[in-house]
Amino acid sequence: MIKIRRNLLMVLLFGIILLIAACAKAECKTSADCAPRTCFISKCQDKKCAYNLQKNCCGNKLQESIENGKPGNQCTCPDDYGKCEGKAKIKIGSREQEAAYVHYYCNVDNQCILGAEKKDVLPQNFLDTINVGFFKASSIVKYNKPFDINKDSFEIRITLDDISKDLVLPVRLTKAKLQYSGEFARAELLVAEKELDSTLNGIGDEALISLPLTLGYKPQEMEEQGSVRYSIDYSYVKQVFGGRTSNGTSIYNNETVRGTFTSGGKQAFFFKSG
Repeated sequence: MIKIRRNLLMVLLFGIILLIAACAKAECKTSADCAPRTCFISKCQDKKCAYNLQKNCCGNKLQESIENGKPGNQCTCPDDYGKCEGKAKIKIGSREQEAAYVHYYCNVDNQCILGAEKKDVLPQNFLDTINVGFFKASSIVKYNKPFDINKDSFEIRITLDDISKDLVLPVRLTKAKLQYSGEFARAELLVAEKELDSTLNGIGDEALISLPLTLGYKPQEMEEQGSVRYSIDYSYVKQVFGGRTSNGTSIYNNETVRGTFTSGGKQAFFFKSG
């Protein structure tokens, strides 16, 4: 009885071995039978699937100089390098916080850079009235929020609205300046200056002034918040009563007048792209 049981056990064991062998043989017949894996080259060897790691492949968990035929970095292969994302850190006093606008993103050249994307930029428009007695003008200043000090400019459009009967045209615009008072500045700073040769020859005439930051201002942080104000130097000729002739005709003398219009402060966010 014991001998029969032993024989039966041997038969079962032999059957299990045959079953395992049969399963092993069924793993693959050709390489096409092997399940694909990212960044692995599959091959059917001895009826078993073998996998070899593929170099220069995005997804193999290796940071390589070439990924899928492109220079490897966070933009071309986030699977291996990590994502290009996250806001810049700035210091406000003794504490550190996230910037409001500046963050990491991929530019058109597939480089991970710090900056503000076009979709995050809002144009700001502010109207000022220039009224100096002998003429009136409207001034519209336009600039981006946030403002990239490397690329952007302040655009100022001045329109002549009205003139006194004693003003001799044209009204001349001779210089534009931009001053900035920031979180880290102890005093107001001159950050842009431009000589002008613009004339307003009649009511409705316009002058467009482009004013980039030309004086090398360098923000202490990637992003700064502060206040800007601009000034425009102008000149015009006015007629001044000088007396009368013997027959009673009025005599007028021409007198050149020079002045400066300075706008009120306007909020600005500066950043430096990089």
